[in-house]
Amino acid sequence: MNFLAVSENLINFNVEKISSINLEGIGWAIKWLFDLFKGFPGAIALGVILFTLALKTLVLPLDIYSRVKTKKQSLLMKEMRPQMEKLQKQYAGDKNMYNQKVLELQRANGYNPLGACLPSIISLIIFIVVFSSFSTYSNYATLSTYNKLVDSYNDSVVTYVKQSYDDNDNNEHFLLVIGEDFEEIKGYTLGDDGKAYDAEKNIIKVIGYKVDFNKFTLYYASINAENEDFDKEEFNAKKESEKMEFVAEFVQLNARKLSAEYYRGELKKETSFLWIGNMWYPDSALNKEVPAFSNFLSSVTRASSGINASYEESYNEVTFNLSKEKDRANGYFILILLSIGFMFLQQFIMMRSQKDANELSTVDGSAASTNKMMMVIMPIIFGVFSFFYSAAFSTYMIVNTVYGLISMLIINKIVTVRFDKNQGKRAIKNAASYNRKRTK
Repeated sequence: MNFLAVSENLINFNVEKISSINLEGIGWAIKWLFDLFKGFPGAIALGVILFTLALKTLVLPLDIYSRVKTKKQSLLMKEMRPQMEKLQKQYAGDKNMYNQKVLELQRANGYNPLGACLPSIISLIIFIVVFSSFSTYSNYATLSTYNKLVDSYNDSVVTYVKQSYDDNDNNEHFLLVIGEDFEEIKGYTLGDDGKAYDAEKNIIKVIGYKVDFNKFTLYYASINAENEDFDKEEFNAKKESEKMEFVAEFVQLNARKLSAEYYRGELKKETSFLWIGNMWYPDSALNKEVPAFSNFLSSVTRASSGINASYEESYNEVTFNLSKEKDRANGYFILILLSIGFMFLQQFIMMRSQKDANELSTVDGSAASTNKMMMVIMPIIFGVFSFFYSAAFSTYMIVNTVYGLISMLIINKIVTVRFDKNQGKRAIKNAASYNRKRTK
C-alpha cells in the first residue's frame, strides 16, 4: 500500500518491488546477449535479432544437412516422374499395389523420404527448448522493466530523506527514518541503495518516515518562490494530520513525475522500436504501450510467484503519470502481417521445390492438396502466435523465417547445380559405356 498513514505523524512512501525468478542456463545466455545492447536505442529489437541469428547459426549444420537431403530427394523424384506417372495410371484403382511399386522404384533409385527427418526433429526440439526459455526471459524482462520504474519512483522519495541521523544542514532532507515501535533510528546512515544502515553496516528495518515540518516549510518555500498560494504561517497553523497530507501529496506528485520521466527517457529508448512502443507486448492496436494491470499481471506470471491482484494499487501508483502511454496503441499489426507473409512465402517455395514428391507420393495426388492446406495453416498459426505473444517474439519469427528462406534458396541452388553436373557426368559415362559395347 502506498503512502499509508501509520499514525498522524508517520507515513510510508516506498513501493515494494516484485520478486523475480532466477534465470538458469539458456535464460542467462539470452540475458547476456540482450545486455550487450543495454543503453542503445532499440536495444530489445537488436537483442532479438542477434539472438535469432546466433541460434540459427548454431543449428545451421543440421539445417544444411536436412535441406540438402530434401532437395536431393526432390530432384530424384523429378527424375523418376515419368515412371511414377506410369505407375499412377497403371494402379489408379489399387493404392496398396501403387505404394508397393513406388517403394521398389524409390529403393532402386536411392530415394529415401525419411533421410532428412532426424536433423529436422533435432532442430525442432532445440526450437521448443529455446522458445520456452525465451518466453520465460520475456516475462523476466517485462518484470525487470517495471521494477526499474519502481526504483525510479522510490529513488525520488529517498532524495528527501536525511542522509544520516545528524544531517541537519540540507532543508531538502526533511524526512527522518523511523524504526519499529515508531522510534527514531539514532546513528543511521542512508546508503546509495536508499536503505538505512547502522554503525556496523547492518540494514535497519525502516517502517516509515517522520517529517521535519520546519525543514519542509523552508524547502517548499525555496522551490516555490513565485508561488504566492503557499503561506508559511497558514501552513504552520494547520493540524498535524493536514500537514502530513500536504507533504505526502508533494512527495507523491514528484515520485509519479520522475517515474514517468524515467520511462519516457531511458526505458522507452530501449523498449521501443520504430512504430512499436514496447517490444515486450504484441504489435497490436488492441494492446497498449503501458498495459492495464490485468494484462501486466498475465505477462509476468512465469517470472514471479510473488504477485497477485492485491498489487494493483502499487502498479497504478507507479504508472500514474503514464496515462498517454496507457491509451496509446502499442502497434499496428505490422509484425503480425509480416510473420504471416514470410511464412507463407517460405511454405510456397518449399511446396514448389517439392512439387513432384507432393503430386506423386500418393496414387490420387492427395498429398499435394494436403501440402497446399499446410501452406495456409502454418502462416495462420504463426500469425496467432504473433498476435498473442510479444513483438519481440514476432521479430524472432520474422528473422528466423527470412534466415531460413535465404539459406534454403542458396542450398537449393547449389544442390541443383551439383545434381545436374553429376547427372551430366553420368549421362556421358553411360554413353561411353554404350559405345564401347557397340564397337565390340
